[in-house]
Amino acid sequence: MVPAIEKADMIFSFLMQHPEGSTLKETSTILGIPKSTTHRLLISLSELDYIEHDHHSGRFFLGPKLLSLSRAAERRLNLNRITTPYLEELSSRTRETVKLSVIRHKKVYVINTVLSPRIMKITVESGTVFPPHIGAAAKLLLSSLPDEEIDEYLEQELEEYTVNSVTDRDMLRNEIEAIRSEGLARDRQEETIGISGIAAPVRDSFGGIVAAVSIPYLSALRPEAELLPPLIECVDGISRRLGFYKHDEYSSSTPTTKE
Repeated sequence: MVPAIEKADMIFSFLMQHPEGSTLKETSTILGIPKSTTHRLLISLSELDYIEHDHHSGRFFLGPKLLSLSRAAERRLNLNRITTPYLEELSSRTRETVKLSVIRHKKVYVINTVLSPRIMKITVESGTVFPPHIGAAAKLLLSSLPDEEIDEYLEQELEEYTVNSVTDRDMLRNEIEAIRSEGLARDRQEETIGISGIAAPVRDSFGGIVAAVSIPYLSALRPEAELLPPLIECVDGISRRLGFYKHDEYSSSTPTTKE
């Protein structure tokens, strides 16, 4: 544990139980933190908007940034509930397995899956973990990271799953730029020979990519063109639920969809 962070957590928890606020002396005394340390933490957290300071009363309250963080966490926790109807409709329309993935600490996690209604189907379980350079959803989410985080990931040795896996760093950088430009990513039999995939981003109200919806499919049986319009309609619908309303990013390459 980092002592300063541990003490900040104590302050947050304390103020959460005291909506009427607390003075410096009260906070220091009740939490058992030296007054000088408490003062430095409260002032620093106030300057960062995690805490509000009423100079008239001298009391400190939880600040607006925590509300934003709470809403962001709530969106993530509710992502499965929000996305399930859209994923079910997408699977029904395409008769393919569809999945929702997120990236955390440079690993890609499948957090929601709807299996194809076909007897013969591609199965992907929720909780499956992929490296960020393998597969359509993974590469799309990798492309959403800041450049410095991508460079850090590419410094490690990239595992090859099939002969089609992109493990050359320059090739992967070029593909990341293409994904960013088009707003779509593709799996060209990189994880399993015979299985391709296409992925599109789910965006929040700020336009940031928070997840990816992808469709793995048997390369020999389905043309991508059949899957793309319902996929775009699906991610547009989810993104609108999260407060994102800009749709012109796909206009040059995909049909316009309506809610």
